[in-house]
Amino acid sequence: MLRAPCSRLAYFSLHRLIGSHMAKHYREFLALNSYSSQYLKELQTDRLRRLLAKTIAGIPFYRDRVQPSGNLALRDFPVLTKADIQQNFQNLMSPQIRQEYNSGKRSRSYSWLTVQTGGSTGMPTTVIHDKKFRDFNRAARLYTQYLCGFPIGTPYFKLWGSMREINDSRGSIQQRVASFLAGEIIFNAFKMEDAEIDSYIQQINNSSVEYMMAYSDAAHRMARRIAQTGRTVRPLKAVMACAGTLTEEMRRTIAKAFGGARVHNMYGSRDCGAMACECAHQSLHVLDNKVILEAVDPQGSSVPAGQPGRILVTILGNYGFPLIRYEIGDVGVLTNKLCDCGLPTQVLDRVEGRSIEFLVTTSGGYISPIYFRHLIGVVHNPGAIRRFQIVQYARDRAELALEKEPGATEASVGSSTENIRRDLIAVFGPEMKLRINVVDRIPEADSGKFIFAINKIRQPETP
Repeated sequence: MLRAPCSRLAYFSLHRLIGSHMAKHYREFLALNSYSSQYLKELQTDRLRRLLAKTIAGIPFYRDRVQPSGNLALRDFPVLTKADIQQNFQNLMSPQIRQEYNSGKRSRSYSWLTVQTGGSTGMPTTVIHDKKFRDFNRAARLYTQYLCGFPIGTPYFKLWGSMREINDSRGSIQQRVASFLAGEIIFNAFKMEDAEIDSYIQQINNSSVEYMMAYSDAAHRMARRIAQTGRTVRPLKAVMACAGTLTEEMRRTIAKAFGGARVHNMYGSRDCGAMACECAHQSLHVLDNKVILEAVDPQGSSVPAGQPGRILVTILGNYGFPLIRYEIGDVGVLTNKLCDCGLPTQVLDRVEGRSIEFLVTTSGGYISPIYFRHLIGVVHNPGAIRRFQIVQYARDRAELALEKEPGATEASVGSSTENIRRDLIAVFGPEMKLRINVVDRIPEADSGKFIFAINKIRQPETP
């Protein structure tokens, strides 16, 4: 009973020793439920006003592109792309960080941090989190655990990518102590062969831990392994699914495999951190005190609530490397509805996928990746298809790989290929030249995530 509060106290004390003020930000997140909608809106507006003013005054990239005025608004700022960041990296830094970056000397040991994305959108990107945002971002991640029912200090399984384990190395003493105090029990999502999955299942059954945080695809793969082998798995109370699109089919499969566990969708990224998380009512709450999300059309104009658009992120902080109207590479739907749970934040109805996962028809329309999951993974799967990957190279040329289940024959998969071809061409258009291959294995991306729909058109058409 005392483990969680004692571990929580020790965890925050450890971070305070290294100069972190994460606990203060965590308390603010916990207080969100007591805020009125009006108070939260005023807080967000004030933080945005200060961010825009500081950015215009000190960041060369924006000073060259935005006309100063007394009433700066988000609409005055251009959309920031990953290419912009790559081409203007140092011009997005504050003067102090730029000086320290070029000299290789930092003014304090606990300071700003360079963060690199995995490149799942096709363009790896490096950003900088300043000291205050590092604390704010860590507090936000802890708050998402709180929303999912396992606050900091509660033991949980963490099915996550661990290169240290693959390289047979260990983190620093500080990292290991922090992980222990946080209650983490690591399962490596970069090692997901059947033998590894079976060992993870066995550890769950031999433990009393009731929660899990996992890559969405990794949790789904484990759940499918449980269903296929007919194993009995000790029920979990909740699973937080991160780092990938969580479809309703995936949610149902994961929940069933773990005895009716609540499955919470968490939306975030390495460059922006946690941005939204589902509560027990399954509303995906935007962390309005930390970020502003916009859904826009290809021209950068807002789309009506309830319609899909490209997501732009503005981080309310990180003055050392501001990300304002940053096109993160996702397509999602924002709503105006409020949740019955009482949190006064904006609700993100859904994230439909990465923009590179949206394939295009031969006539220039777009196809949601959710369609492919349903058609190939459910409708035309005789139980022999383990997973698939469709890659589009041009409007009229695509390739589909079907990974067969261990022990399945190529013929058992091949019986579905003509039906899959027929339905895909009906959606893509009759001019589509589609090649289908049955393979033993489809590799994960370098980031360790499995991407099932990839748009490799040199200049992709946008919705």
